[in-house]
Amino acid sequence: MAEEYETILHRWFEEVWNRKNAGAIREMFTEDTVVHGLSGPGGPPVRGFADFEKFHGDFITAFPDLHVDVDDVISEGNKIAGRFTVTGTQKGDLPELQATGKKVLFTGSGICTTKDGRFVEVWNEIDFPKMQYDLAPNTPDIE
Repeated sequence: MAEEYETILHRWFEEVWNRKNAGAIREMFTEDTVVHGLSGPGGPPVRGFADFEKFHGDFITAFPDLHVDVDDVISEGNKIAGRFTVTGTQKGDLPELQATGKKVLFTGSGICTTKDGRFVEVWNEIDFPKMQYDLAPNTPDIE
């Protein structure tokens, strides 16, 4: 029997990020799912499961111990919004940033539109500047 989750967002963070189950991406995305807010300021959205699988793989390689805690979720109709906290240790390279071995703790939120149990469009606001601050050479390490 499949595990029960409170919402698709809970399932998303637990299976895709905490358990590193890339196969779950295709179960919760479509070929046309659009995810905003992952490519930096003014960057293009990530489109479809293939592009997201690359983003996921790169991020998990950089932060193999990455963990996401779901802090809040609100759901109404086909919309679901959530707030989350991310922790991890950078053991692999990111674009323009070699592995530092430093820990990060940053937050994010998103509003998702779903259809037939899959994400159709996601708007993220992720505190990547805090992540970059945590990884900077002269900033204090997170305990």
